[in-house]
Amino acid sequence: MRLFKSGLALVLMTVSAQAATLASHRAIYDLSTSRLDSGSGYSSVEGRLAYELTGTACDGWAVTYRIANRYVQPEKGTQVLDTQLTTWESGDGLEMNLSQKQFVGGNLDSEEKLKVKREKSNLEAKGQMTAPKELDFTVPSEALFPSTHQLHLLDAAKKGITRDASIVYDGSDGEKTYKAISFIGKMRAPGTFAPDKDNAEASPLRVLPSWPITISYFPADDQSVEKPVYQASFNMYENGVSTDLVLDYGTYALKGKLAKLDMLKMDACDAKPAN
Repeated sequence: MRLFKSGLALVLMTVSAQAATLASHRAIYDLSTSRLDSGSGYSSVEGRLAYELTGTACDGWAVTYRIANRYVQPEKGTQVLDTQLTTWESGDGLEMNLSQKQFVGGNLDSEEKLKVKREKSNLEAKGQMTAPKELDFTVPSEALFPSTHQLHLLDAAKKGITRDASIVYDGSDGEKTYKAISFIGKMRAPGTFAPDKDNAEASPLRVLPSWPITISYFPADDQSVEKPVYQASFNMYENGVSTDLVLDYGTYALKGKLAKLDMLKMDACDAKPAN
């Protein structure tokens, strides 16, 4: 899964028989309350997450993502937060563009636009934000953009690696960079993941192996932070589609069930995935 820290969304990736790659697809998830701590201030949270990825390592990957959640507070009533985000990331992991809008109760609350580019993979990236303010910033040389990070995790899963620590920049939280600690469980044989056996939308996945994965995000510039600012757990299939989502925001957590899945046509590409 790929994650955005502002809308805290996720992106679902795929892996080929030889090396990790990304497949074009569209997925929708129904979100329901999994946990509510007393300090959350909510009596319930539910919503829907829609995600679409298209492209190749040759042309880059475009992501359209939307998550709309309904928050119910005992004294203040109901409020709907709608986050809409689009990104483009080059296949070589050198460039990324992001546009993000957040609506509260149907009204535009905030907007973010930025571009990030590095000349070579071992160099700092230069970022330019144009909304909500004009800001020039830098991204560390070791930071991976989201798609590159997902390719990295998919390769690790296939190799049997169980823990990964990476610096990640996804742009959804301005200039902030995160340290992502990932734990990858033992591969599950095709058709053995119980939650998907009775879900018709998951039927194309039953012939594929999968891995349980948990990713925790920490501020990259503050080593004193002991608890992650966000954590996501999911079951990732070899074709990259993830099911059985748990999105943990600290004081509350949401569970996501795959409600709709469409695998989209992919163009041929002979380029090697970014490393």
